[in-house]
Order: sequence, then structure tokens, then C-alpha cells
Amino acid sequence: MNALLRRFVELIEADLAAADFVRRGPVFRYFDRDGNGIALDIQRTTALRGEVEFFINVGVLLAPHLRYYFGENDPRRDAMPHHSVWHHRLVATDDTAELSDHTFSLATEADAERAATIVRTWLAENLPRMKSWLGDFDAMLAAIEADRDRSARARAEQLASGRWKAGRWPDGSWSGGVIRAYAHAQRGDVDAVTAETAGWHDHSPDSLAADALALASQRLTERQG
Repeated sequence: MNALLRRFVELIEADLAAADFVRRGPVFRYFDRDGNGIALDIQRTTALRGEVEFFINVGVLLAPHLRYYFGENDPRRDAMPHHSVWHHRLVATDDTAELSDHTFSLATEADAERAATIVRTWLAENLPRMKSWLGDFDAMLAAIEADRDRSARARAEQLASGRWKAGRWPDGSWSGGVIRAYAHAQRGDVDAVTAETAGWHDHSPDSLAADALALASQRLTERQG
């Protein structure tokens, strides 16, 4: 690992370890007892000689959704932000920037410390709410609505001003249909899962829609005794 990247990792690892994240290579993962979690990875990209460039991706992981991807295998070793129901790529610039940039660039130790400060500040502000979503369908669905309202306000503000304003839009993108489908499935509501997934492209036996429906049928059978 490049010395500058190693320094950056050391700086953010202190905060993540304190929040019970475990690092495996360039990925930090946190899981609750029910298998819901959060993954943060450092995604290297191309850079000039002597520099390091990377993205920071983070995702909130839903236990039944992870079982679709990993089956009986343990997702604690391999789950990534792209397996999430909420995902975000951190912005490497501050709110005063004319255009936001997601690329973190390290050429000096000061760059590493600045990048770590951005990430640590974001984590301090956002980790509590991400953890509050874990396994709580109602909390996630409420957050989706709140983000939709904030996006509408940001869009109206942008149209009125005629320019992009950084920091006005909510962080992250939700997979609302997946969350709703698994929320219905956990309640054993087969009809609701069928309705939610009706417009999905793939309904093959190994599809996500089929997995949610199978879980709904299993939960319904359990409830019926």
C-alpha cells in the first residue's frame, strides 16, 4: 500500500474501529446481530506517478437482501457497498466548491490528513443515522420520504438561482422498491410482494423478485403454524 494511502487509512481507521467496524483490505464493515450492516470501501483509481487517487463508497446493507447475494456464505467477509439498499459516494470537496468532486487525490501527507478530515467529519455526522436504519424498515422508508422532500427543495432552489449549490442535496441513493419488497416479505404478505415486484424486469427463479416472494411465503407459513 502506498505510504500516503496508508496514512489516510490509519487516520480514518481509528474512528471506524471505535464504531465497531472491522477492516479487511480496503473495506471497512460493521454488522449488527441480525446481519444488517454498513460497508465502506476505498476504491483506487488511476493517477499520475507519485499521487494516489480513490473514491470512498459507503452502503447500508439489509440482511435478507444479502442472503440473496451470498446464500449460506458469510457476507461479513465480502459484502460491498454495491450490495446495499442505500449507497453513496463521498464528496471530496467542501460545500463552497463550484462543482463537487468525488475524487480524493493524495500527493502529500497534508493531502492525506485533509482527506481523512473530510471522511471523519462525514462519518461523525452520518454514522448514527445509518446505524438507526439497520433492520428498521419503517425508519428507512421514512428516510426515503425525507430525502425525496429535500431533493425537491434543492431542485427548486437550483432552478430559482440558476446555479448548482453544493451541499443542498441529500447524501445517497435508495433502492426503495427492494426495501418495500423485503418489508412486505418479512410480514409474510405474499400479495404485497407480488404487487411491488410486478414491474421488475427479471422474474426468473433465481431473481431478486423470486427471492423476496420465497421469503414472504416462508414467513406466511411460519405465522400460520
